[in-house]
Amino acid sequence: MTFKFSANLNFLFTETASTISHRIKLAHQHGFRAVEIPYPDGELLNVSQVIQETGILVSLVNISLDKTRNELKYGSTSIPGEEKLFQKQLDETIEFAKTVNCKKIHLMAGVMNKKLECEHYETYVSNLKKAADILLANNIMGVIEPINKYAVPSYFMDSFVKASTVLKELKSNSIKLLVDVYHLQHICGNFTKTLEENRDVIGHFQIAQVPNRNEPDSAGELNYDYILKEIHSVGYDDWIGCEYKPKTTTVAGLNWISKYDSKF
Repeated sequence: MTFKFSANLNFLFTETASTISHRIKLAHQHGFRAVEIPYPDGELLNVSQVIQETGILVSLVNISLDKTRNELKYGSTSIPGEEKLFQKQLDETIEFAKTVNCKKIHLMAGVMNKKLECEHYETYVSNLKKAADILLANNIMGVIEPINKYAVPSYFMDSFVKASTVLKELKSNSIKLLVDVYHLQHICGNFTKTLEENRDVIGHFQIAQVPNRNEPDSAGELNYDYILKEIHSVGYDDWIGCEYKPKTTTVAGLNWISKYDSKF
């Protein structure tokens, strides 16, 4: 059983490279055929050139973020009053994604003021409905990801039940679910049933061990022999993002991949 693993460059190769373009070179050098990246604000040209030079594939890009304001550093999709900002971020991320032939964009929800939860929900669904049509026209998939409260307190999209409800309301094939197994375990556990219940709307997977978010084969709560077989059993054959924190260095921790008969 062969799997396709993509290097998440928010986490991997960060100990030796400060820029996204340099991390892409290192990922390619060490055998990865695909990468997941944040929107490379400030180095768009360099990143595009490195992708062209290496031939590496961008399997997922996070939507552009406003890092000047703390309340927006995790996204604006659900933030009331920031609809124009979300549209701007979506437009520029789509433009970049098309430049590097990336077919998936992570639409980050943002943090929530709990007193305004209903307003956040309404804004989120409204923005996603508009985004769905735009993404469809550009042949790109948007993905939404439940993130656990320990990683990002007050993150709006914090539940697989909430994500399922939103996706049912959207009724769009251009927006699907990003299942990060690390977050799933923290949020609700019950991996097998959660996978079964959401199998028709899953658009992407990411992996890491729990609780310390290290390599999947490190000691922890999760059995990745089982988990990867289950991912295969639901018919998913696309890239799986390696979004983990290396225990020592990225390169030293890559040996686990060979166990799964993958050339990355």
